[in-house]
Amino acid sequence: MVDQQLIDYLRVKTKGKLLMSPEQLAEEIGIPAKQQSKLRKEGRFPIPFKNIGRLVYYSIYDVANFLLNGETVPSKEVPQEVPASIVIQKKAVKPKATVQDLSHIFMLRAFAQSLEERATAMLSLAENLKDYANKKEMMNTFNRKFPMKY
Repeated sequence: MVDQQLIDYLRVKTKGKLLMSPEQLAEEIGIPAKQQSKLRKEGRFPIPFKNIGRLVYYSIYDVANFLLNGETVPSKEVPQEVPASIVIQKKAVKPKATVQDLSHIFMLRAFAQSLEERATAMLSLAENLKDYANKKEMMNTFNRKFPMKY
């Protein structure tokens, strides 16, 4: 429940996208984009990332997992050097191959969820249109049987 609420919140922050930029992530975790870049280059950033061309993106699912598990402290309390315990946690919890597989699965699940939500919305719209058509037909029939007198 909390996981889905957090993911929904992150989707709103990313305008419905499943990927988040370093700047968007900085707003959520308080670690500036430049410090994220430095930690990524050193292999010490705790959130898995994807390079798409020269740009870097984070899966909102990985960000949600990071926020729920609290693997590091907000940037106000983060010293220039990140504690070694974070590096150990990252290596122990998130091997690179597994993270890539999980990201793919999360994206497929999110896509399926999105399709299901669209299908539900379309069914609701269809029911509302049928109801409207029935009411309109009843109103026309009533007006023919009982015309207004001027």
